[in-house]
Amino acid sequence: MDSNGPNIEYVERVLRKPQGLVGGGGFLALAAIVGIAYAGCRNRHTPAGHVGYIKSRPFLGAGEFVAIQTGPTSTGFSWRLEVVNIDVRPRTFSEQMSIPTRNRLEVQLRAHARVRLDPAKVRDVVETYGGEKWYENNVRDQYRSAVRDKVQKLDVFDVKDQMRTIGDEVLADMKLRYANTGIEFLSVDVGDIVYPKGVVDSVIAKFVTSEENERKDVELEIAQRQIEIGIAEAEGMADAQRIIRTTLDPMFLQFEALRAIEELAGAPNTTFMIMPMSKQGTSPVILQLSESSETSK
Repeated sequence: MDSNGPNIEYVERVLRKPQGLVGGGGFLALAAIVGIAYAGCRNRHTPAGHVGYIKSRPFLGAGEFVAIQTGPTSTGFSWRLEVVNIDVRPRTFSEQMSIPTRNRLEVQLRAHARVRLDPAKVRDVVETYGGEKWYENNVRDQYRSAVRDKVQKLDVFDVKDQMRTIGDEVLADMKLRYANTGIEFLSVDVGDIVYPKGVVDSVIAKFVTSEENERKDVELEIAQRQIEIGIAEAEGMADAQRIIRTTLDPMFLQFEALRAIEELAGAPNTTFMIMPMSKQGTSPVILQLSESSETSK
């Protein structure tokens, strides 16, 4: 080979050495990149009945909104994304409450609110109202306050009669408060009312007293009727006696006495002593003699 030409063996030796270094380092670098990429990529799912709020998840700094996806679906394998899934199905939120009424007596009740989220406004719900904790963070206290405000204006025994009205008024307040926010109140119902033991005992005592008063009223009415009957009977007897005194003459009395003597005459085993009538025409005196009197004679 010409002396001015390249040394083939030297060139091959030089080229072979860096190629080995580059090839080994490249494989390691490629493996590292694939590992990092796999670790940073996820397939984020959103189930049925939910809307997913997709945001970036950088190594440093805060994430930013990327997109909205409606379930059931997923993002596919994507680089460092995070999904906040918001349930947009109608849900019932129940609150157990103890509320003092207008007459300072406390009543216990349960208030049930049926609420759903507008799928088109899930971004506002996440960014403004706290995401998955939207009810606990921004709605619950306002809802309880509205129920309390309505109940406190009523007497304790009026709450049960006004349950439907309370629910309708709270529903109207909540719809107005959360209009155009994506939070939609569908209905509000108030029920499961429990009165304090002192109130229940008071009601029972009043009921018993009322029944006792009614019983006494009935007894008083009966007594008054009996008095009226007795007065009527007395008046009737007085009238009868007056009639007898003014209308019966002595001859009629003698006639009745003779009839009585005739009936006595037919009585067996009986002895009577009859005194004669007086000249004034009064009735005879009739004495019944006992067996001992007859024996002594």
